[in-house]
Amino acid sequence: MFHAAIEPDLLLRLFEHRHADALAAFFRDNRAHLTAELSWLVEPFSSADVQAYIQAGLDRFAANNGFRAGIWWRDQLAGCISLYSVDWNDRKASFGYWLGAAFQGYGIITRSCQAVIAHAFTELELDRLEIQCATDNQRSRQVAQRLGFQQEGILRQSWRRQGQLVDQVVYGLLRSEWSPTPAER
Repeated sequence: MFHAAIEPDLLLRLFEHRHADALAAFFRDNRAHLTAELSWLVEPFSSADVQAYIQAGLDRFAANNGFRAGIWWRDQLAGCISLYSVDWNDRKASFGYWLGAAFQGYGIITRSCQAVIAHAFTELELDRLEIQCATDNQRSRQVAQRLGFQQEGILRQSWRRQGQLVDQVVYGLLRSEWSPTPAER
């Protein structure tokens, strides 16, 4: 199973069925904060939906098509980070992330992304990573920029959010552009 200890209080752990209660509580507590960007998190979001979400991540991992991991900070579920759409022929993938409202402002997502980037470029030997987010999602855009991703373009009306088509910005990072931190070397 995928597991990355970033620092003593911060780790990434592949979601497993044993995390269902913590994930359901997290979704319940953060619904208002997350539904703007997670269009699939709608009422009712049952325990069966949580189990299906976990299983889809496990299936992705088993198919060697990335992973869906919980971000655990100080033994609390703080968010999720996913590597997906792995194209082994072209050595590229996309990744995304979300964080609970109470966990913002601590650098958790930046450090978690750095770990995934290091894993993708060193362990998986990918050559390109991509992040897509709504053009008005300033927090996510700032994360991509802080990580060294380059804005590559705008996909017009490419994503349906709360029933409305919105534009997405595409950011890319090449392995040749990546500057690992000392801990990632």
